[in-house]
Amino acid sequence: MQQPMNDVNGIGKNRKCLVTGGAGGLGTAICTTFCLAGYRVFMHDLPTSAGAEVAAQINAAAGEDRVTFLPGDLADLNGLRNTAAKLLAEEGGMDVLVNNGGIDTLGELEGVSLQEFLDTQTVNSGAAFVLSQALSPAMKQRGGGQIVNIMSIILSGGWNGRVPYAMSKGSLLGLTRALARELGPFNIRVNAVSPGAIPTNIERKFWTDSREELDRFILDKQSLKFRATAQDVADAVFFLVSDQSRFITGHELHVNGGWYMG
Repeated sequence: MQQPMNDVNGIGKNRKCLVTGGAGGLGTAICTTFCLAGYRVFMHDLPTSAGAEVAAQINAAAGEDRVTFLPGDLADLNGLRNTAAKLLAEEGGMDVLVNNGGIDTLGELEGVSLQEFLDTQTVNSGAAFVLSQALSPAMKQRGGGQIVNIMSIILSGGWNGRVPYAMSKGSLLGLTRALARELGPFNIRVNAVSPGAIPTNIERKFWTDSREELDRFILDKQSLKFRATAQDVADAVFFLVSDQSRFITGHELHVNGGWYMG
């Protein structure tokens, strides 16, 4: 386990991390990784999610209550801003922000409604903007911090029916680079992780017929001939907030087994 950047009290001690979409497959792995490294983790996810149960399970594994579930909806940007303000008031700010939450919109261009398009942009990229804007001033005051945006291999192209989703992830890439430039002088590093095909509930949602067929399709595309896990993505995120990546900012880290090499 890598040691986080700016760590003066031992690995993760007294450091705080906010993870959106924290109760999902990738989010759970990210929250667990930071929790076991000693961070206090604030897991944001829908009120209807299994967030409370997932947080309790992670805390039980850690032997200490370090994960707090924050119910909320990324589609409600005003509500999200209020949540961030409350965190600032109660916790004095976050050291790490992981913008992981999102929705996966599927459909040919002509069939996508305006509301579906707007919802996808709001949840997948608008929420990341709101949280980055709200939390970065306190990071400046604390002497630095890290923001990691979770993107997708979908942005590389090659798939039909993914225009709103790919567009939202492209916005995250622009956000990553622009924030890295603007916040760098304040010792705030901003990077992105772009996962490939990771076995999660979202993957299973779109491939319900044959897991073997799906595995064959993915392994044929990848250079590395094994399936990834959510932990592979969580490890990449943790690397990008650790001192081992202290000279990396504005970067999109591909974690896809050599499927796409951009």
